[in-house]
Amino acid sequence: MENLLILILNATLVSSIMCLADRINHGVNVLIKRSFCWHCGHNLKWYDLIPVFSTILTRGHCRYCQKKFGVHYAIFEFLGALIGSLLFSDTTTWITAYLLFFLALEDWHNERIHSDILMPWILYLFIQNWGEPKLLLTCLVITISILLVHYRQAMGKGDIPVLLVLTLISTTQSFALSLLIASTLALVRLKIRQVKQLPFVPFLYIGWLVVTLIEKTLIISHL
Repeated sequence: MENLLILILNATLVSSIMCLADRINHGVNVLIKRSFCWHCGHNLKWYDLIPVFSTILTRGHCRYCQKKFGVHYAIFEFLGALIGSLLFSDTTTWITAYLLFFLALEDWHNERIHSDILMPWILYLFIQNWGEPKLLLTCLVITISILLVHYRQAMGKGDIPVLLVLTLISTTQSFALSLLIASTLALVRLKIRQVKQLPFVPFLYIGWLVVTLIEKTLIISHL
């Protein structure tokens, strides 16, 4: 029963974060207006908002105007339920995953993020890691990131807080591997799309998440 509740909690959180990101990306009030169809504007009922199941039952279409909104919502909710449940025992990693998921969605749609929301979390992680050798790596990452942003213009300044979080929450080896995966995926995306720049936070998030899940799986397999 407890595991089921954790699955439901994570699916609901993923659904809520996607809704929040959609509203911010479209300039819609996040507190007042009820959930609605982006095509016809019809207010959605509670049974239209059940994570995973509502999208499957309507086959990714609005129940009222029949316009397609896509099954990616159900896919994200399903994966979020599984991944969130796997990370749930490590509160710090779990919270980080959701913060970065929101920022990844923002960056993917708008190529800019509300990175300020990470500041309290960065402060907390600094306190947690005070005296640890990884703080030296953190200072190095800050220095290199500032140079890349202000002198080479090779990345956005919103990427810096994300990199700081990943540095503070990961081991040196895990951070390096996450960065390698993120950079490789980004280069592949650049090659496929034939563009000169793209949002990097989603790739940082995917790289870190892949490494984290591999580590968690290895730990569980050895129990």
